Amino acid sequence: MSRCMLSPLRFYRTGSGLQHFLPSFARACLFSSQAGGGGGNNNNNGGKGFVRNTTILVQQGCDIQELPVVVRKIAEDEFAAFISNKVIDSQPPPLEGGAASSESNGAVESDDANASQDEIKKTIEECLTAQGVCLVVEALGEKEFTPDIAVRAIEKILKIENLLELKHLENREEFEKIISCIVYRGDNQTVLEVLDGLRNYMELTKTIDMLGNELVYRCSETKLQIEQCCEAIESLTQCRRYEMVEKFWSGLADQEKQIDDKNIHKVFAILPYLKVSRRAVLNVLERRIPSVWWQMSPSSTIDVLQSLETCKLSPFRITQTLARWLNTNIHAVSEDQLEAVLESFTNLGYSENQIERAVERFVKNKGVKIVSHSLIVTILKHCQAFRLRNSHILNGCSEFFIAHHQNLDPGYLRAIICPFGYLDYQPVNSVKFWETLDMYLDLNFTKIHPMEIIDIMFSYVCLERYPLMFVNRIFNPYFLDVLHDRTRPERLNRVRSLIKVFDTSLTLECADYDGPLLPRDHSAKTLFHDGRIKRVVNYITPELQKLAGGPDCMTKFTILQHLPVHELYLVDAIFHPCGMGNIFSLNTMKERNINIAVLVLLPEFFNSTGEHLIGSQAMRIRHLRRLGLRVVTLRFDTLYKLKVHPAALEKYLVERMKQALDALPTPKRTSGDGGGTTTTDPED
Repeated sequence: MSRCMLSPLRFYRTGSGLQHFLPSFARACLFSSQAGGGGGNNNNNGGKGFVRNTTILVQQGCDIQELPVVVRKIAEDEFAAFISNKVIDSQPPPLEGGAASSESNGAVESDDANASQDEIKKTIEECLTAQGVCLVVEALGEKEFTPDIAVRAIEKILKIENLLELKHLENREEFEKIISCIVYRGDNQTVLEVLDGLRNYMELTKTIDMLGNELVYRCSETKLQIEQCCEAIESLTQCRRYEMVEKFWSGLADQEKQIDDKNIHKVFAILPYLKVSRRAVLNVLERRIPSVWWQMSPSSTIDVLQSLETCKLSPFRITQTLARWLNTNIHAVSEDQLEAVLESFTNLGYSENQIERAVERFVKNKGVKIVSHSLIVTILKHCQAFRLRNSHILNGCSEFFIAHHQNLDPGYLRAIICPFGYLDYQPVNSVKFWETLDMYLDLNFTKIHPMEIIDIMFSYVCLERYPLMFVNRIFNPYFLDVLHDRTRPERLNRVRSLIKVFDTSLTLECADYDGPLLPRDHSAKTLFHDGRIKRVVNYITPELQKLAGGPDCMTKFTILQHLPVHELYLVDAIFHPCGMGNIFSLNTMKERNINIAVLVLLPEFFNSTGEHLIGSQAMRIRHLRRLGLRVVTLRFDTLYKLKVHPAALEKYLVERMKQALDALPTPKRTSGDGGGTTTTDPED
């Protein structure tokens, strides 16, 4: 329940009756010294000229927000806020399409009136100038001049006059009579259609303001349907009436129960048009969507997600409900619809078990029968973005690649292969998978962007696959020149560092590789080092030094001389014999299992379940072990919890030291020219 406050508050000449008329959602009265005014004459507007604006404080739980609201003068120096459909109304509501008059007239009179209306419309159509239209309008009586005639007149004027003439015509009495008839006697749809037709006539400011104010007034009285409110907001936004748009929130809030599965996506679609009142409307939708989600169609769900994506909003209650919708309706969702939904979830940065289960069921059910290549790319992007190492999904995608690689666009290759390397996942059918990839890459090497080739090669080495058959193509001057020319300057450093990592990986792990082929980089560089790791290592430095044997036996934040200057190879702490310090170097052939590398692993270095390291971190540990170091891994979240418990922290560090991973043997030369795999001890 919400509460609204206006200052100063005053209930005047209303007694307890006002409590009945105003809702519990918001009650307020404004005491004002301003005199009523506004457009239109008092005979036609029914008191609408006494509409004013103010702001109120709306409280919803702990959230307090200042929002605009429409007020109406009901007595001298007294205004009532329009935030309910139960308001004091001294005039009857406007006639909808002349329904009241048709009930009082007989059938014969109605036929005569229709014939007269048709004749008037025909006369207006025959006019060649706006002056002629104004003369026809001026000659009509109040009963003859209906909203339909007014609409026909304004359409004719807009059709035959230019913008300059329209600007002068707007201030004439006949033109005001036309607009006043539409505003005060026309039904909702008529006003909306006229306003929509004025999108290209921004110079008619007075006319647009009159139509907009009328729609705000009707919305405040809940005389506009939900769809009409949304249409009015869109039209007013196109007409650059942004302040008016912010006043529709109260009408939408009062009609919360009228929001259903047929129109909820339309309410979401107006969120990008709102700034001040967006949160208030979003709160209404958050309360409403749990009641209608199970009836929503796939197209409505996609529209809702895309609206949230446009606003860059990811409210938990809504996204959770839509994830439940996807899991419930996955059997009725087409490939294109699933792709749109999943792409929106990825862009919103939201994933959960229900989404994963839905995608798993879809892939297991359809398998290689999936037709859309872009759907597979979207699924794998989602898995990579949220580190979902789901064997059923990844195996299904690998089967799709094997079955449909002949028709695959080369531009999709990186998006399909790199998630496997990032998640450090070998498909069940790995032999066929890598053979297919080697063959496809060999045939389409020149069709793939050089930067994407480097990313694919990095995925190879992350999964301990060594593509020697492509080495000569990559370390070719022509390829490197093309790579440099086709890569944006801000990405060149990243690409160059990946090539060095690729070269180092083959040197350390593949005995058949005649490398390194790149010179060692001795230039000074600034490396990114996560501040969380630096802080926690500095905090536990005394405990680490104690385990190392003293301050002279430990070096923090260093890179071994055998490795390229890359943030991947930045070691958080190294235990070594006393006195070696920052000039630390080692003989990888003789000094094995003597020095210890301590690595702090952040939560994002693991998959979503926290059980498996991602590919780059697994390769990092593997390379350090190839250099003869023992490796100790420490979880950041565990260190952060234990840093206020010294005894438990020391016990944890001792246990991790006991479980240190021993150095790996040097690789043995294998037969063949590519795709060899080296088996290593499993990391924890």
